[in-house]
Amino acid sequence: MLEGIAPILFTPFDDRGDIDADGLRSIVRFEIDGGVHAIGINGFASEAYKMTDDERWRTVELVAGELAGALPLIIGIAPNSAESAIQQARQFAAYRPAALMTLPPATMDNGAGALVEFYIDFAKATDVPIILQQAPHIPQYRHTELTAEALAEIADRSPNVLYYKLEGPGSAAKMRELKPLLPADRKMFGGGGGITVLEELRNGAAGLIPGVGFNELFLAAWDQWKRGDEESAEAIILKGAPLTRAVSGPGHEYSLHMRKQLMKRYGAIGSAIVRKPTIAFDECDLPAFFAIVDALDLRVAKNN
Repeated sequence: MLEGIAPILFTPFDDRGDIDADGLRSIVRFEIDGGVHAIGINGFASEAYKMTDDERWRTVELVAGELAGALPLIIGIAPNSAESAIQQARQFAAYRPAALMTLPPATMDNGAGALVEFYIDFAKATDVPIILQQAPHIPQYRHTELTAEALAEIADRSPNVLYYKLEGPGSAAKMRELKPLLPADRKMFGGGGGITVLEELRNGAAGLIPGVGFNELFLAAWDQWKRGDEESAEAIILKGAPLTRAVSGPGHEYSLHMRKQLMKRYGAIGSAIVRKPTIAFDECDLPAFFAIVDALDLRVAKNN
């Protein structure tokens, strides 16, 4: 089963705003070389919500091709119906995903019961393990947050929903509430760029699904955590906290800009374009940001 550090890749775009295939392959190699435990594509961090169906298919094709089975592949989907989810699962089956990270349908607010039934119906129709994703910090998905009891009901009725990605404000508290309600074979993951990863681990998380760029911090902490050395894990996370906050603290769209600027400076990609609409980004923020990066012993640091 999946556990550990499993980043969702961003999608590099060239100066025209088209997918930069070589850049995406480079990001895959960067994360493989860093020692992550799995790799994901087509999540919020990938700007999947700004891409066409064909482009989302293309990114999966590129990432799967570069991975060549070296690591488990997580594919994100945001279906608007059970039927759509089932179709996407069949389409992506050729890439042998380790899991489909599945957002709940969000266009209409049909109530929590409808979302519970959506996941149950979807899980019955596919053999691919499902990561049930909760993202109430994203405005479109605010009304789709489910209670711990509803999430546990899905687990009880859907053996194929093996994982939960819980992020946004209150994620650690939700994990503490949910953990005792889940069967022993289900796992929870944090997100949100790793801002609350320590609390999530303490409350039962089996790992983190972050963005890209500096996952050696989380990998080092995870290794200590698995050894039972919580004090060392905490020290590593606290050392990296200024960087984590600088990237993810101001919000999702800001984090896209900062991660792409970081990997552009490193040389992995040629352009730091974030597709519009996005926030106004001031490159005057970069010197202070790069100073935080360069003060840490990271592969992306300038002195490395």
